[in-house]
Amino acid sequence: METSAASGDGCRTALLEILEVLLTGETDERRILQAVCEKLLFARSYTLVFVAVREDLAVVRVAASAGDGAQAIAGAALGKVGTGDPVEECMLSMTPVRLDHGLGGVLSPGLPADLQRLPAALYPLELRGKSAGLIGVIDQRGRLREGGEHALLLSTAGHTGIALGMLRAFVAESTALADLRLTAAVFDNSLEGIIITDPEGAIEAVNPAVTRATGYTAEELLGQNPRMLQSGRQGKKFYKAMWKSLRCSGRWQGEIWNRRKNGEIYPEWLSISAIRGEHGEIEHYIGIFIDISRQKEAELRLDYLAHHDKLTGLPNRDFIHDSLRMAIAQARRYRRQIALLFIDLDHFKHVNDTYGHASGDELLQAVARRLRGCLRKEDTLSRMGGDEFTLLLQQVGSREEIRLIADRIVSSLKAPFEIAKHEVYIKASVGVSIYPDDGETPESLLKNSDAAMYHAKQDGRDCVRLFQPDMERYLSERVTVERDIHRALERGEFRLFYQPQFNLATGKVTGVEALLRWQRPELGLVLPSHFIPLLEETGLIIPVGEWVLRAACAQAKAWHEAGTVPLRVAVNLSALQIRKSKFCDLVANVLSETGLSPACLELELTEAIAMHHAETAVIMLQRLKGLGIYLSIDDFGTGFSSLSYLKRFPVDKLKIDKSFVAGIVHDPSDAAIVTAIIAMAHSIGLGVIAEGVETQEQLNFLKLHHCNEVQGFLLGRPMPAGEIDMILSGTPDERSRLSDGVHP
Repeated sequence: METSAASGDGCRTALLEILEVLLTGETDERRILQAVCEKLLFARSYTLVFVAVREDLAVVRVAASAGDGAQAIAGAALGKVGTGDPVEECMLSMTPVRLDHGLGGVLSPGLPADLQRLPAALYPLELRGKSAGLIGVIDQRGRLREGGEHALLLSTAGHTGIALGMLRAFVAESTALADLRLTAAVFDNSLEGIIITDPEGAIEAVNPAVTRATGYTAEELLGQNPRMLQSGRQGKKFYKAMWKSLRCSGRWQGEIWNRRKNGEIYPEWLSISAIRGEHGEIEHYIGIFIDISRQKEAELRLDYLAHHDKLTGLPNRDFIHDSLRMAIAQARRYRRQIALLFIDLDHFKHVNDTYGHASGDELLQAVARRLRGCLRKEDTLSRMGGDEFTLLLQQVGSREEIRLIADRIVSSLKAPFEIAKHEVYIKASVGVSIYPDDGETPESLLKNSDAAMYHAKQDGRDCVRLFQPDMERYLSERVTVERDIHRALERGEFRLFYQPQFNLATGKVTGVEALLRWQRPELGLVLPSHFIPLLEETGLIIPVGEWVLRAACAQAKAWHEAGTVPLRVAVNLSALQIRKSKFCDLVANVLSETGLSPACLELELTEAIAMHHAETAVIMLQRLKGLGIYLSIDDFGTGFSSLSYLKRFPVDKLKIDKSFVAGIVHDPSDAAIVTAIIAMAHSIGLGVIAEGVETQEQLNFLKLHHCNEVQGFLLGRPMPAGEIDMILSGTPDERSRLSDGVHP
């Protein structure tokens, strides 16, 4: 599967190769057009590429083609298909035409029927202000609406039209004159920078795109060596490898960083080719480049978002884990102490309940700013999530010094905060663990500082507690909860709720997500956030997860036997489950015992778990995929995204985290992230579902940007199986209440 970054590089490389074809000086029109078709086909893996040229006012005929069905349409005339003929529309309006439902009768009867129905697009070839023909593309992978593919095809058609015009002028006049005009037209009009040097590297010619990119005039560049543009970012080994490639193969391409005249360093995608004479001697070098500054800025932004909390701008949980690992390694090497402070705001829920979640978010931002004011240069403050923060202290001395810093943190929060025109008071409980006394791994330091923080809450809150091995009260409470959880499984206290998922195109329920609840006798219905972390820590998630899987599959089978449309049920996986070597065997056994079709089971793996256990996840997901199970990545966008691993995961769908969906209407960053995730997923053949849809505006946005499925309180809350029964049975009130909002 191709990532969005790889797709961008592929489009740029394809365009550079096509420009090289047009600059070769070839005089046979059909050979040039055939080379363009083949370059597009092999570079972008389209299904079929063809070029049709106008023979007279009435006939447009295929002159070159490559791919599936190419031989069948060779020399075929493009047929009329009645009112709204796409060929006529493309050539008269001189604008691209997308055909999402295929070419239909445009190439009938030569083109096989199955190819006629695939997504296609037509791009006009302009010759002296009129259409001389068109480039047609069929892509069974459905990428023709993507910006990168559209830009590639638009540029290819434009350059090919120029080359075609110059070539025909050459045929009409003389070989030498037309060749010169063709090269000059492409050279001067190209949006890509082109530099031509002699064999020694002295610049002989540059096109206007080079002067725009570098800031130098042509006069300042002529006679100079391109090394004047070097930024110093790449060393001698880089350039040595480049010249070795040029000497051995006559070409090199890749990413390089150069410096503009104003001193700014910028990245470009560069292709260098050696031009040889009749006897094989190098006469020139030609370099063609594209400025990729904007793409790099977008990549850096996504990387920043992957490691920082969106609300406060602080480093996130993944970042602090990496920072702890590095800090421990340094402390071990230099025999130093480090301290980890776990900061939890006291009664933060009251702020949300009293003033609303927007005010709660504003308070979290204000707390983050105030805590930053307590830091030393070497300290690292991060937000773990919710109302929890951590502070990593390096280069600390005694426990007394650590205690003073922690007390200063608590004291800094005593002054009121001005939130939504109200004075809001918030306090904090702080737990401290110290390396190496309280742990020698990130996990142990986090766990023990968390335990110390809970001890601080038990001691009245608004205070600091350093971890002590004898914090028995906290441990005793944990044992009690653990015991109750064991009994919950034995006594049948766990419940499954189901949240419906809707197809945005049809408005129909396509599946449900199984969500675990604990019906605790003393406390009532307990939400998963209050007990699943303990299940993970104690390993009880293994037997409980097996119960969830078995119960969800049995319920789905019951729905099917009741005559409902086959429904897919989604079950969440934990990190411990994917590390169990026999988990795939368990899934196969459950499917066999319940009789549920594998295609009706969806397993969700969070992005964070997938990336933290990437190699294990790849192996496990491949085995599950072999069973025929539907797979998805949950909470996408919140973890450490490795696109190289993502393309290795045999998943079918990405689920956009609700934290991004919540802001898509009013936060441009959230909107950009969601749009990018949808486009990226579709470009590599994945479906997309958005969770946490709570407003009609959010639903409209997702529909506009072609999100496949949605779920959220706007459409249906998590509910017992009996209530899902009413929806699936087609009760008019339920169907109207839950599905009206998603009809196209």
